[in-house]
Amino acid sequence: MDPRSSSPELLLTTGNPVRRIIIFSLPLLAGDFFQIFYTIVDVFLLGRLLGINALAAAGAGAGIVGFVFGFVFGLTGGFSVITAQRFGAGNEEGIRRSIAASFCLCLAAGSVITGLVIPFVRPLLVMMRTPAEILDNASSYVIIIMAGLMVTICYNMLASIIRAAGDSFSPLVFLIIGTILNIILDIICIVVFRWGVPGAAAATVFSQVISAILIVRFIIKRYPHLLPRRGEWLQSRCELGTHLSLGIAMALQQSIVEVGNLLVQAAMNSMGALTIAAVSAAQRIRAVNMMPFFAIARAVTTYTAQNYGAKKMDRVYRGIRQSCLIVIILGIFMALLNRFAGNQFAGLFLKGNAEALAMARRYIQYTGNTVFILGIMLVFRSGLQGLGRKRAPVLCGVMETAMSILSALVLIPSYGFTGICLVNPLSWFASGIPLYIAFAVFVRAQRNAVL
Repeated sequence: MDPRSSSPELLLTTGNPVRRIIIFSLPLLAGDFFQIFYTIVDVFLLGRLLGINALAAAGAGAGIVGFVFGFVFGLTGGFSVITAQRFGAGNEEGIRRSIAASFCLCLAAGSVITGLVIPFVRPLLVMMRTPAEILDNASSYVIIIMAGLMVTICYNMLASIIRAAGDSFSPLVFLIIGTILNIILDIICIVVFRWGVPGAAAATVFSQVISAILIVRFIIKRYPHLLPRRGEWLQSRCELGTHLSLGIAMALQQSIVEVGNLLVQAAMNSMGALTIAAVSAAQRIRAVNMMPFFAIARAVTTYTAQNYGAKKMDRVYRGIRQSCLIVIILGIFMALLNRFAGNQFAGLFLKGNAEALAMARRYIQYTGNTVFILGIMLVFRSGLQGLGRKRAPVLCGVMETAMSILSALVLIPSYGFTGICLVNPLSWFASGIPLYIAFAVFVRAQRNAVL
């Protein structure tokens, strides 16, 4: 049975490209909104109930969490590209083998990463110049999050498989459930049990465990014909190698970026808890700015992979062009939103501290006015990933990391907080250069092949 015939949501290979991309990305956008809403509530509770040092403690470990999660999300994203290509081609046995390979590799990666990271959390925080007054809480927060890494990997792998099938709505439902649980558990752990900063991390892990259980039950019920059969769990070296090759490429692209972020975090930590708290609050607002762009990017990856698998290159090109137009319009809207509502947003977390509020406001203006650059870069990066291209996205991460290192070693020491504000705009601009060149080369090669 052709998997496309039983799932009407798999029509990313037909119809108007911009309509398909927007429809597919809307649930992703809604999911990002709920995730951001949770982080806003998390920061609100920490900042308002436990004080600015508690907020800074959660923010101080963000670099380590981002590095590990970036690698994990890139890994599962790479696996799902292969699954999506096989959905586009209608290869049901290939889909099942892809799911089996993804699951085996995720279990292995989760075990190794968890064992390697947890013992080095506190030494890393010390190396990153985390202020002594927040070191204990920052260490506890990161260790608890890392303890639940296996659950995070499995949840993201399962959600990626569903999205690869063209269904972006069902993962949204589970994300909403997880977000609501997370907020409830946050309140219980922080307000009722008074577990402080570690309580916020524990709430996150508990909610993801429940969400992972629910999404497993959904896949068993909704897609039983895609569950790997006994013989399909015996993976060939070629199958594992294909998945691992693309997964590692996308994981490196993500983790390379986070290496630069770790250095930026270390430079920022040396400026004190007040700066850490201000940037942590502002980054929640930055996340709202970036939210629609990442949703569109994930839609472009699945859209491109399915159409590439179906050999419909004209739709690939049209989808990327029209997606660029969408992100430019969104960028203008976000710049206006930040200009007129940035102070109000920052004040949600930093009430009563004028200095921190002023720093957060500056950070928001720098990132909000340039976020369209990120959007265009993400469209091309996602398009190349959907095509199975590995080198350019990795080079994209290298360029972004280089700008982050430059910022950590030169801009921040020279220009202080302004240097922190410049990190993202410069990184977004630099990281797009190899992508635009690689896509132009790919298009030219395709046209020459046709001729």
